[in-house]
Amino acid sequence: MGFNAYKKIIALWLTSLMLASSLPASVYKTYSQWEIDAVFVAWLIGRHVDRDATFRIVPKGTQIDKNFSINTPNSKFRRSGKETAFESALRHYNIHNDCTNTLVPVIRVLEMAPWRKSEDIHILNFESHVVKLLKEKGLSDVFGYIDNYCKGKKK
Repeated sequence: MGFNAYKKIIALWLTSLMLASSLPASVYKTYSQWEIDAVFVAWLIGRHVDRDATFRIVPKGTQIDKNFSINTPNSKFRRSGKETAFESALRHYNIHNDCTNTLVPVIRVLEMAPWRKSEDIHILNFESHVVKLLKEKGLSDVFGYIDNYCKGKKK
């Protein structure tokens, strides 16, 4: 292969890199307000699947692409009688690690058996911190809290 062929290959490669970097980030959406389960799906996507993803709340009834919806009726990540939206996202992306394994039982109680959360002060405190951060700071601070929680820096 001659020098000009290499130049063409490099030019094509650079062009494809520039095009890829100019693509808009994925925007995932949920309805109305952030629920705990949807927050944890967003965290999972943002930390393990698509670091450039952004997350939005839209009015209930707004049409959302199935591939970018979180915990909505048409979402592939939604709570069912058997699993939380977080667990469905873990299954879909095949992500299982110490952090997610620590979070699953907490999310299961909060989403599937909320009457049991008063039995464990740890779960009540966890929920309280997440809700407070969502109201006062926003989603990125909640993501940081979850990261710290997984590192054993539980409040």
